[in-house]
Amino acid sequence: MEAFTIRTMTPSDHAQVLALNEYSVAVLSPLDQAALDKLISQSSVHVVVEVAGQVAAFLLAVAPDSEYASINYQWFDQHYDAFLYVDRIVVHHEYRAQRLGHRLYEYLTQWALEHDYPRVCAEIDIQPPNLASLQFHAKWGFAAVSELAHNHNKVVSLQIKELSA
Repeated sequence: MEAFTIRTMTPSDHAQVLALNEYSVAVLSPLDQAALDKLISQSSVHVVVEVAGQVAAFLLAVAPDSEYASINYQWFDQHYDAFLYVDRIVVHHEYRAQRLGHRLYEYLTQWALEHDYPRVCAEIDIQPPNLASLQFHAKWGFAAVSELAHNHNKVVSLQIKELSA
């Protein structure tokens, strides 16, 4: 694999981030520039993986007590005092199976520990199932703590990973 850098997302990354999100919109909420700007302002971690000058992946995570309107995030905020909620992690299809998602979770875990967050939270679609995400999070040691039905066509598994220093 080519050399990569994980760094804070900048405005010059936004077009590529939006394109990556759009490519994966079947398993993510859609984003436009205004929604991305708002989500970045509400997130504690907003990073990209840069490979050869291009955004190959990105991750957005939100800490407690944010005004973020996601019902998934709000469930965690009501049930846990200290956590980082992974709103979205997206890897460009050409870079899948090159461990960029793993590298982003390593980065996020280290960041969480340095900032005294004892757990990372995420939701994964189980209806319809997002098998790749379910397998990825299982490998990372995430465990289901609840399920949340958005409607009769969409149900998510709410999962946490307890961290240790």
